[in-house]
Amino acid sequence: MRPAFEIPPPVRNALDAGGGLVRRGALMNLGVPRSTMSRWLHDGMLVSLANGIYADPVVVDAAGPWGLHRLRTQAFVMVSPPNTYAVEWSAIVMHGLPTMGDPPSLPSVVRPGSTRSGSNRTINGRTRFAAVPDRWLGEFGGIAVVRPAFAAVDLGRRVDRLAALVVADAVAARDQTRELLTAALADIDGWSGVGRAGWAVRHCDPDVESPLESAGRLTFLDAGLPPSRSNVWVGEYLPEYRLDHFWEEHRVGVEADGLDKYSGDPAATIREEKRREWRIQQLGIRILRYGWAVALGSPDALAGQVRQLLGTPPPTKRRQRTWPNHEGRALLGLGPGVRSRPRNLYVG
Repeated sequence: MRPAFEIPPPVRNALDAGGGLVRRGALMNLGVPRSTMSRWLHDGMLVSLANGIYADPVVVDAAGPWGLHRLRTQAFVMVSPPNTYAVEWSAIVMHGLPTMGDPPSLPSVVRPGSTRSGSNRTINGRTRFAAVPDRWLGEFGGIAVVRPAFAAVDLGRRVDRLAALVVADAVAARDQTRELLTAALADIDGWSGVGRAGWAVRHCDPDVESPLESAGRLTFLDAGLPPSRSNVWVGEYLPEYRLDHFWEEHRVGVEADGLDKYSGDPAATIREEKRREWRIQQLGIRILRYGWAVALGSPDALAGQVRQLLGTPPPTKRRQRTWPNHEGRALLGLGPGVRSRPRNLYVG
């Protein structure tokens, strides 16, 4: 437990203005001597995240593993030379996109304008030197970071297919198109691992709204099942319910039951789910559900259940209509779709 302390108001204001971070130079401008900074660091009143970049210990303690990685990324970019941009998982977490597993031990940045090649590693982070076109360079929250589409395809060269698809789906959903991902992929043609990244771009879906749905889609792709449609609305006359995965010809719907769907009153949620499932079945649609334990631990069993449903003749056809996600939301006055709140997925 950190000791109780009281940061002077001017320093507190500087930390708040920097999102929990402050430069050594800013403290000196406030009249804080180096000896005082050293004492604050020793006493736990400040935490050093990079050379000359200090953090509020309360913010650090509350950040969690990926939140701390975000803070370390910000600090590393702040002390790096100009024309340095967060990249890989560091860019993903800066943009608020879904993360997978534990964070890397160090932040990663790229220097597109450097004449050097290869990479350099220090105690604060890892720097790559690569020719990244200017159109993929931007900032988020005042920190230089490559744009989401480039971050996704660059990361897709190194990670497993689940992580690559989760991130590609998230970027496609944010942009509501695959076009930016396709353009970014073309700009890394010839880089190592581009084929791995290309797989995720070809299979990403702008209508996917959660990482669990991406995991389900990976299971279906690996099993060679017919393509499903994502987040399709179904109803008799108007859109009533949305299905995460839908095989319309077979009248089979599969639902990704993530934790976010069960917040609030559990009993009320169960009653609503039973009523919802009854109504969907009245439309002549067979329903199957899965969660993270099945998607990651028993993907073959999940694929087998879906294959069995697809191979079974559907019930007598009922009156039923379908609408793509954006059309259904528009008819119901719901506005654009919103992905589930980005959070880390601790995948073992």
